[in-house]
Amino acid sequence: MILETLSILAGICVLQFFAELPAGYWYLLAAPAVLAARYLPLLRLPALALLGFFWAAMHAQLHLDNQLARDLQGRDLLLEGRVADIPVRLSDSGWRFLFVSEYIDAGDGWQPYERRTRLGWYRTRERPRAGERWQLVVRLKRPHGYANPGGFDYERWLFQQRIAATGYVRMDERNERLAAGRRFSTGAIRSRLAARMDDRPDDFPGLALVRALTIGDRSRVDAGQWAVLRSTGTSHLMAISGLHISLVAGLVFLLSRLGWSRSGLLAEAVPARKAAALLALLAALAYAGIAGFSVPTQRALIMVAVAMLALIRGRHTRPANVLCLAMLAVLAVDPLAVLSAGWWLSFWAVSMILYISSGRIG
Repeated sequence: MILETLSILAGICVLQFFAELPAGYWYLLAAPAVLAARYLPLLRLPALALLGFFWAAMHAQLHLDNQLARDLQGRDLLLEGRVADIPVRLSDSGWRFLFVSEYIDAGDGWQPYERRTRLGWYRTRERPRAGERWQLVVRLKRPHGYANPGGFDYERWLFQQRIAATGYVRMDERNERLAAGRRFSTGAIRSRLAARMDDRPDDFPGLALVRALTIGDRSRVDAGQWAVLRSTGTSHLMAISGLHISLVAGLVFLLSRLGWSRSGLLAEAVPARKAAALLALLAALAYAGIAGFSVPTQRALIMVAVAMLALIRGRHTRPANVLCLAMLAVLAVDPLAVLSAGWWLSFWAVSMILYISSGRIG
């Protein structure tokens, strides 16, 4: 299974070196590739690599087709949708936030328009909150950024996050809050947690770090704290990903297995290992929701889910196979995850842990 997984990964990686996506007629090769992978053992690995290539190309093309149309750039557009993340306070009494639109009025009436946009709202007294529905007049542009050597590739980050456009909210009387977030939605829960933290006294210097590690909001981490994190090589810990989700799931698994096994009635009804795996999976899901279901969090949740489901099934499985299944699950949902350094670090770290702990990957 290791070679098959690496073949699919290789095909996805090869696509990243293409300056342009393949033309549509090349996708006709996907059908014979499926047949070759199924019935021709000698061509199995190249066929799987080809399937990985076309799977990633299809996802990339779908996202490019989903980006803002060029004729909508620089125009006042009326969007209706919801605030998808905790807004970040800007220095000039404004906000920056992720807005998931559902409808658009570009002057010809309301039309369905499901897109992820990154908006700035400057010099406003309004305070948008995660989960709220808004009607906003915006001016957008297609994703764009500068890629200086050794610097942050903003355009690639927007592409990886599936953000279709960036822009800002215009001063307009049509801007209005349509509805508050549902009380038990993840956005509303995160907003309430953020408000509770805002009420804490300012003499608690670690509150910004707690906020980043619980609800995924790093906007309150100041420059001094970032400097310490960078100098100690721990700045990556502020992004909730595989390490954090795994720690929560692992802790819940150990505690619940210990507690479950102490009850003969419970252990007789359901094996402690299976019950602990299910509770750990639910804890990981809850933590991922509180953290906002960001792209790295989603990948980590998929990896934990594969491992816990393997325990729930109760079948003896090689650790390498579980790792490969997790990788395939992540790539099936998001083949463009290979653009993230965190994705590579997560799987390499787990691979090295398996190798060191057992003396071999399998």
